[in-house]
Amino acid sequence: TKDKKPASSKLKEIKFRVNIDEHDYLTKIRHGEEFLDRGNKVRVQLQFRGREMAHQEFGMQLVEKVREDLSGMSQVEMDPKITGRNITMTLAPLPANGRKRRFAPPLKTDDETEGIPSATDT
Repeated sequence: TKDKKPASSKLKEIKFRVNIDEHDYLTKIRHGEEFLDRGNKVRVQLQFRGREMAHQEFGMQLVEKVREDLSGMSQVEMDPKITGRNITMTLAPLPANGRKRRFAPPLKTDDETEGIPSATDT
């Protein structure tokens, strides 16, 4: 009999910048939730450019916010650490029954789809 290999989890990466817009941030968080939902690990990387290096505390605040926002889906595998111009943190998915999505993409309700004519409404 062949030994079963454990399901391997891939490492996905999400890159942030310090002054990211709120909508862009939410989009990246949704992607992160999707990756974690599929059982992948997520590396959060925040990149500093130019003068942003002088204000690393803003970067750490953003990484902490990401950690907080993805806490329902993941646990921290590697704490945030500064290496060169980047802050990196790795998140591992929680067991499937313990995951709770907070930023799931908005699903269309029946009310919203009623006003849209479909091919069968001719």
